[in-house]
Order: sequence, then structure tokens, then C-alpha cells
Amino acid sequence: MSKIGAFAQYLRKSGIRVTLLRSLDYLNRRLQQQAASGNLVAKRPLDVMTSAEDVVAADFVAHPYHAPVKVEKSKLNIGWVLSPISVGSGGQHTIARFAKSLQERGHNVTFFIYESIAKQPAEYSHQLLKEHFDIDVTCVPVKDISNIDLDVLFATGWETAYPVFNMKTNAHKMYFVQDYEPLFYGMGSKSVLAENTYRFGFYGITAGRWLTKKVGEFDMPADYFDFGADLDIYKPKGDVTKKKQICFYGRPVTERRAFEIGVLALAKFHQMHPDYKIVFFGWDVSDYDIPFPYENRGIVNPAQLAEIYHESEACLVLSLTNASLLPLELLAAGCVPVMNDGDNNRMVIGENPDIVYTLNSPIELAHGLDKVVNDSDIEARCQRISKRAESSSWDASYEKFERIILREATVQNHD
Repeated sequence: MSKIGAFAQYLRKSGIRVTLLRSLDYLNRRLQQQAASGNLVAKRPLDVMTSAEDVVAADFVAHPYHAPVKVEKSKLNIGWVLSPISVGSGGQHTIARFAKSLQERGHNVTFFIYESIAKQPAEYSHQLLKEHFDIDVTCVPVKDISNIDLDVLFATGWETAYPVFNMKTNAHKMYFVQDYEPLFYGMGSKSVLAENTYRFGFYGITAGRWLTKKVGEFDMPADYFDFGADLDIYKPKGDVTKKKQICFYGRPVTERRAFEIGVLALAKFHQMHPDYKIVFFGWDVSDYDIPFPYENRGIVNPAQLAEIYHESEACLVLSLTNASLLPLELLAAGCVPVMNDGDNNRMVIGENPDIVYTLNSPIELAHGLDKVVNDSDIEARCQRISKRAESSSWDASYEKFERIILREATVQNHD
């Protein structure tokens, strides 16, 4: 494979943000090496994950945002500001899912591509969204937003909230919040800049109740939608017999998924059950020193993921910020989720008796897995939890999402 081909494959696999950060780190190290040899004076760029100009321009204290007058219409022009599209991004997949639901309800949707951390032509963004996210949507560079008539404009990741704040538009500015992003970083500039976006005055629509509570700590008004599962994919499969197998959502590049704690828990579980196969998915972990036998499935498509769930008795899913979408998918497919306990998970997924919650300790997580595989009636248990999850579709979430938008931006259909 050529170097260009290898880079393209890595970009698709890792996403733009991870690729950019690693490229910047590599470039900085090379510059420092050259400087040490006397060839060049290294200058490290300011890394704030967004446009420094937009950060400085967003004077939310002296010039706060005020929502405009509500419009008298029921079908809206709705814009979303996104960072360049990354095929492996679960967050962007969820954005596409909700944007498509608005299209199907008769609203006009436009995506604005914000090229602060990477360049991506709008036509290429459109192509990626159509091929990989199943949505046909007009894509426009952020700089052209003044040419589009909008009723509602959504910020998505925190880095997009800055250009949205600065934009001169009569649209209602809203914030689609999928996670508590200040926790993505160590305490420092990026965490503070992310936190400040909750002070911008936008109305938030959050993924689950926990985030509504978190952004409320900054007096940010918000409402939430519940998680769902794609029940066309994640459903019971009667002709599949459970194997002596468990699986693990292992993403070492995403710190909030607690990869290292998961590996330590699985090492303990392997000592207890050396006859059980352990399947990793979510990332290629072949270059990690895993201290037990395992199968490395890497990044898989939804159909392959459903197959893993069907064959596994339990799945270890860890999340240190907002809950993952996986637990509901696991339940629908008939696989028992074992999760770290906490409000971030219980407030989103719910007090579900079919989920095994444990203290976030490798030993306790291993004991949670042990309890599942020692269940003498595991086949019936998995069928039972799948049956109970049949009402967990996204339909109610889409309906509530539209209802919140109409309530906040229009004079019709408000409470």
C-alpha cells in the first residue's frame, strides 16, 4: 500500500480529530529535533481545538446572546455547525440521525462545515455523509452562512459553539450536547474553553438527563431526549447459541472509555474463567500489550457488532462521562451489559435491572462479569432482556427533539 493510501486508511479509521492531534504532536517533535540541531527555531502553535480568533471574539459577558422573537411557522430552516466529517465519529452519526428525522418531518436542514482544525470541502462532506451516515443534506462552508435563511442554528461539539456565538443571524441559537466535554481534557485551557460554552445562553438539547443536570450548573437552560437503539439491527436472533464468550468495547484513544481499567478487569476475569473467549471491538488494539488471549475485531460495522452481541453472554462497557449508546443496543440484541456505576450512566440508561452495575474497580467489574457467566439460565435471561428492550427505538426521541425545537423557536406547539 502506498504512503498516501495508508494515510487515507488511517484517517478513515481514526477520524480527523485524532489524526490531526497526532500529526501536530509528530510535527512538534520534528521541529524540536531540528531546533536542537541548530537548523530551525521551533515555534509551537497555540492548540485550542478551535479558531483562536473566534475564542477572542466571543465576548459572552459584555455582549450576551439573547434569543430572538419566536417565529410563526411550523416547518423550519434548521442549520447545524459541524467540524469536518469523520466517518468513525459516533457523535456525528447521532447528529445525522436526528437531522434526518427533522428532514422526514418536513423541515429544511443545512450542515455548515467549520474548518478550524482541518480543511474539508463542502462537497466532500456531503459525499461522506451520504455514503456513511445515510443522510442527503446540503453542506456549506461556515463562511457562507450569511447567505442562508435560518430559523434555528445548532452548535454541536464545543469547538463549534464559538463560531455560532459570533455569527450574525436572526436564528434561534441552540446547542446539541452529547457529552460533558470539559472532562475530555486535563484541567487546562481546553477544559475551561469547553466549559465556557455552557455560559453562552444557547438553549441546550442534551443526550439524556445527566447532561441537562450538568449544563444546568452553569445556568444553561436545557431539555433532554432519551437514548434509543436501532431495533432493525440490534434484535434477538433465535438460531444463535451463546458461546463461552464475553466482549469489551475497547477504545484506548478515547480516555473516557477507561480502556486500561477494562483490560485489568478482563485480566482478572480471565484468571477466573480461562475457558472464556474475550472479544475486543471498537479499535485495533494489536499494538497493545494485552496480558491474556483475546480476539481483536477492531472497528466493525453495525451488522458485525450485532453478531458479536448475539454470540456473547456479557459485554463490558465503561463510560466515565455521559453514558454510551451501547447498553441499549446490547439489551436489544440479548447481551448483558456490565457497566461502571454512577449518575452519568444510571440517569441516562435508567435503573434497569437487566444491567449489571458495579463499582468502577477492575476487581468489582470482573466479579460483575463472573456473576453473569455463572448464571445457569443465561440463554433464557438474554432472551428475556431482549424482549423487554423492544420499546427502545429512537422514534420517541425524534418526536421529543422536534417538540423541544418548536416549543423554543415558534409560537406554535409550545407548552
